[in-house]
Amino acid sequence: RTSVADGNTWNHEHIATLGLILSGNEQKAHSIARHLADYVLVWAGGGGDDLAKSPHMARIGNSVFRDICPGDPTCSKFGFYQGGQPTPMMEECLLYKLTMHGQRGIAANESLFQHVFTSRYGKVRIFKVRRVSLKSKKWVADPANRRCDAPGSWYCVGQYPPALAPLIARRKNFAQLEDFNTKRSSEDEAYDKEYHERMSGRKGPSDGPGGGGGSKGRPGLWYLGCVGAEALLGEERTYSGGADGSTLAEARAFAKEAGSRYVALARSGMDGHAFAIPALPPGWKAGSLDDAGCSTPCLDFQAYGCGCADELCAEAGVSAVRGEEHVRRWAIYEVVAKGKKKAKKGSPKDEM
Repeated sequence: RTSVADGNTWNHEHIATLGLILSGNEQKAHSIARHLADYVLVWAGGGGDDLAKSPHMARIGNSVFRDICPGDPTCSKFGFYQGGQPTPMMEECLLYKLTMHGQRGIAANESLFQHVFTSRYGKVRIFKVRRVSLKSKKWVADPANRRCDAPGSWYCVGQYPPALAPLIARRKNFAQLEDFNTKRSSEDEAYDKEYHERMSGRKGPSDGPGGGGGSKGRPGLWYLGCVGAEALLGEERTYSGGADGSTLAEARAFAKEAGSRYVALARSGMDGHAFAIPALPPGWKAGSLDDAGCSTPCLDFQAYGCGCADELCAEAGVSAVRGEEHVRRWAIYEVVAKGKKKAKKGSPKDEM
């Protein structure tokens, strides 16, 4: 069979269906996947793997299947707590089970998804879908069930098998802001407004169902300063994204995993950018900044700054520094033992 996920992003509803499968529990995911695929491949091993991207999968899925994260467009319950512990929704989902299979006592249900391959360094993992529907597989393979754009054309797209008709009927076609030729309902407008308010940080998880306030205590970081140029972070740096760039706890865990002494964050909403840095270059403080962009609060420790990126920087009224293509404020922290204190210098950030 051809790949169900081939990198083509024009069909939002199709991608959302994949998001539904990967963010759902194993039983629910299998009931759909058995009609579509023979194998599931996941990228693992940390860094920018599929788990790092998983919040986006759930959000895209929820934009079409609104029952994935009811009342929460950003799917704030689908992720990780400080310290790297998965939320209950994340812990039960198919993607987490497959990515973490065989680690920390986690195992996929091999009566549904059988592990058949892991690459040498654990980056690629492949699972065989058990009890594949032969009826659906035969129906999809039949040329008579393909829709051609013209008689005899080479361009003939496939269709979902009849067994998935009830699922496909549930989909709410996604009307994006850019779809000027599509009439948008008041529900679409409200959904988009809620989504952008949460993603921009104007409305956080604590404002919605199941949310909570900021974390307390010290996650084991000392604030060193803030810069706007990536070159001041040194050449030997390792990139990550997602929650690593918006929460101090995840940033610290990322730096520890990378074996780095420092970490720099630039928050862009519920997610952000992060660099693990083994050593800061001499003279980096010459480019230090202290503006509203640097002080954009972290999602978990809201008394401390996580820097900013793009729209969040624009909202803070800051622009790109000279020579930089992107607008960034990188908040730089040093990783220290948890609970260790530093002499006060008049700012909560200095007490990290």
